[in-house]
Amino acid sequence: MAENNSPVAATEEEEIAAPVENSQPAATPSASATAPEPTSPEPAPAASTPAPPAAPNARLNGDLGPDLSVVSDDEPRKEVEGGRSYEITYIVVANNPEALESAQKGVKALIDEAGGAVDNTRVSEVRRLSYPIAKRTEGIYVVVNARFQKDLTEPLERFFKLEENVLRHIILRVEA
Repeated sequence: MAENNSPVAATEEEEIAAPVENSQPAATPSASATAPEPTSPEPAPAASTPAPPAAPNARLNGDLGPDLSVVSDDEPRKEVEGGRSYEITYIVVANNPEALESAQKGVKALIDEAGGAVDNTRVSEVRRLSYPIAKRTEGIYVVVNARFQKDLTEPLERFFKLEENVLRHIILRVEA
């Protein structure tokens, strides 16, 4: 077999002979004596600021940021017959605290009346919008994970269109 002197390419024999990272180390004393000691990471410069903590349950909408708060009911998960899982995201005007509460109550009431179940609700703090919507530059993002029948999507769409404090909304079906 011809030998490849290129530092980048490895032969099949070298790949097979290379140790696997997750394999158990040999129990011989010589193997432990030759193993390099782990080096401690160098401390960050004092001028840098620490990164904010990761947001809980930011699986689908990780871009909402560290100011994400999660509100979920402690009651057991309600079974919805023939229901599908949906993710409802909407943006509420930032300068009116009653608008947020009103929108949340309206969505929860519609889902409860239709026999659905709200699994959890994530609410962000006031965020700057990337472009103005209805002459507004800030909004509060709300993400609701719920299960309900397909025929509830039209009343939810109507609710969001009529609710003047909701700037944008989207209803997505989540594949299980």
